[in-house]
Amino acid sequence: MQPAARRPIRAALLGFILMLPGSGPGVLPAGVRPEPPIGTAPPAEAPPPPQAQPEAGEAPESPAPEDAAPEIPPENQSSFLTRIYKMRPGKLWKGLLSTLEAEGFPPEETSQETRTVKTSFVDFSQDKYPAQVAEPPLRLGRNYHILQMIKVKQGKVSLEGVVTHTREGTELRLRARILVMGLDRARRVRILVDRRSTGVIEADVIHRLEERLGIEHL
Repeated sequence: MQPAARRPIRAALLGFILMLPGSGPGVLPAGVRPEPPIGTAPPAEAPPPPQAQPEAGEAPESPAPEDAAPEIPPENQSSFLTRIYKMRPGKLWKGLLSTLEAEGFPPEETSQETRTVKTSFVDFSQDKYPAQVAEPPLRLGRNYHILQMIKVKQGKVSLEGVVTHTREGTELRLRARILVMGLDRARRVRILVDRRSTGVIEADVIHRLEERLGIEHL
């Protein structure tokens, strides 16, 4: 046989060998994955990436408690009790801070520049005061559904004080934020709710301040 005639035969034999099983993988179309041999387990899928864990000392987020006090509704916001003294604002300001601390109202937010102070919430008992410290609650109706006791027996209170200079002298303004337990009839949960102050708690603190500094208001 001539060499030129042998070339087509060799090419046909080479193509037949490449098509035999086990002769090596062929070229597959794009997007087609080769099937695993019979009797072998499929490849394990990659595990999902681990979720981020909070760092050491970092507390996980938690929902707000049911009894958290919301912002003060305008109808339940107490009025300031005002007194004016013939003395320097700085002296009255220092006396107010020391009196609040001594009477069990630790200051929580203070500003020396504006001479304003807000105390932490502390527990109080109505038995300590000669008259009711809170006004009666709002009437139940379509727009108000928090059931409360008419006369307060106990609760929590925070004080807000402001010292300013006026033409008449140094003015002290003090008001209380009173929280008492109530029943939200719509959600059927107990919550802390604001009550307007009658000024009894504020007057008692101002009386202690005047005794402490030996002063009288105008």
